[in-house]
Amino acid sequence: MKLTGFGKLFIALVALGVIGYIGFARFGLGERLREFAGASAKKTDDGAGQKADTQVTRDDFAKLRDGLEDAPRDGKLPFNAGAGTLGTGSLNRPLRVAINTWAGHAPGLVANGGMKPGGAASLYKKKYGLDVEFKLFEDPSQKLAAFISGDVDIMWDTVDSYAREASVLAEKGIKAKAIIQEDWSRGGDGIVSLKSIKSVEDLKGKKIATTQYTPSHWLLLFLLAQSGLSPQDRAEIEKNLTIVPEAPQAAALFKAKKVDAAVTWEPDLSGAVAAREDEAHVLVSTVAATNVIADTLVARQQLIDESPRAVADFVAGWFDAIGVMKEDPEGTNQLVATELKLTPEDVSGMLSGLKLTAFADNSIFFGLSGPRSSFDALFNGAFVIWRKKGVITKVVDAADWKDGRFVASLASQYREQKVEESFAFKDKPKISDRAIVKKSLSIHFTTGSDEIMPGSYFTLDSLGDTMLAFGNTYLQVEGNTDSRGNEPTNKTLSQKRADAVKAYLVKNFNLDAKRFVTVGKGSANPVASNDNEDGRALNRRTDIKVVLNAE
Repeated sequence: MKLTGFGKLFIALVALGVIGYIGFARFGLGERLREFAGASAKKTDDGAGQKADTQVTRDDFAKLRDGLEDAPRDGKLPFNAGAGTLGTGSLNRPLRVAINTWAGHAPGLVANGGMKPGGAASLYKKKYGLDVEFKLFEDPSQKLAAFISGDVDIMWDTVDSYAREASVLAEKGIKAKAIIQEDWSRGGDGIVSLKSIKSVEDLKGKKIATTQYTPSHWLLLFLLAQSGLSPQDRAEIEKNLTIVPEAPQAAALFKAKKVDAAVTWEPDLSGAVAAREDEAHVLVSTVAATNVIADTLVARQQLIDESPRAVADFVAGWFDAIGVMKEDPEGTNQLVATELKLTPEDVSGMLSGLKLTAFADNSIFFGLSGPRSSFDALFNGAFVIWRKKGVITKVVDAADWKDGRFVASLASQYREQKVEESFAFKDKPKISDRAIVKKSLSIHFTTGSDEIMPGSYFTLDSLGDTMLAFGNTYLQVEGNTDSRGNEPTNKTLSQKRADAVKAYLVKNFNLDAKRFVTVGKGSANPVASNDNEDGRALNRRTDIKVVLNAE
């Protein structure tokens, strides 16, 4: 039989199809092609994948936009959630709580009169009839193992780490919920560096030590993503990190002059600065990045289901103890110091680097007040980062790993409580003040006017995210133009454009107007030649500097 031209074409296509199938199925060419196209290579249980490119970008932190709010906040707390049904189940044994040597756990120790259950000074026992036993676990992996085995009922965690550990728990079929926010880190975590490193952008090309997949790593990735560094610069920094098992070792490398910077936490942060004397400083810490690291306590779902009354009493006693600590700081610091084998000065110093979060803070944190939940923002944001880094395979979502009912049940007692912050915005920074982060952004305006064009809203929203996370900072907005036109007009126009940026952020992110410094520089500060259009385009820019409220 003689084949027609169409028949020959059909047979050829079938043959190519068979060869293609073999190549895709047997030799993995399909997977390689998907990777080449930028698709996922490693699958998670929701069908999404681990991207071939593991570099963290600003977009990966976009979920923080959905939950963070500015501070300080004035007026009555707009509590808008019901108390929910808790149940009455109690516990006929001591409640076992895993903590580490961190002053954020102080309210629990104060409420319990120490580590052991049933002490004479235990507010938990006297007021609630609850026996509580605190157990020290410095190693996060050992803590998680004890939680998985049921040796402890409640464990400490930072929200960023909890997102990773929740995935491990989910793989093992173990359910758990965050029940209370302990604190915000407010100086307890940071980067120590040589003084010659003045901003996050100056970390380019430097040796940096950190621990991997920890709050330190999370903080560093966040700061790099917020910076003005190029994607290539950020990738190079991540590639060349010196990874150590524990945060104190990062500080030790800096003390030994083996690295230029180290990401660590207190007391090692201050110790590393002191060890290098006049040549070292804290480059940036959670004094500025106020809403990036939060400590929380996580309870096993079995405990919540079987003994909800015990969990509710535990949370209530915790809030009681925050009040006790305010009334007697000296006595309670001594108690905590004794139990954690520290000095009262150590405890006082650690407490100065965090903010204990009372009911009002918890209400905002769990989304019981206002439309946002800081917990959701941090948890889901961290999940995106850790999955991109390849350390998460089981998909988890914040809504399934928190339970705000225990905080909500105390609404009638604390409804009038306000969120209190120790910082305020009074004296605006000088132009010469050190910028923690500095970058140039292309914010487009209608020709000859200060009307922001719609295409710049995404860029401005990213600035809003930065201001929410860096709650204790000013934003210095500097408008610049090219050299065309007369200078007085250029300067006036650039000032109006800087003011327009401020107005957008104040309105859309509910930011305090006192947190902004706007400067119109006209054409006085070019970064390229004004002799050609490419250079003029670079000069029509907005320079952004994030400046710490107080040094």
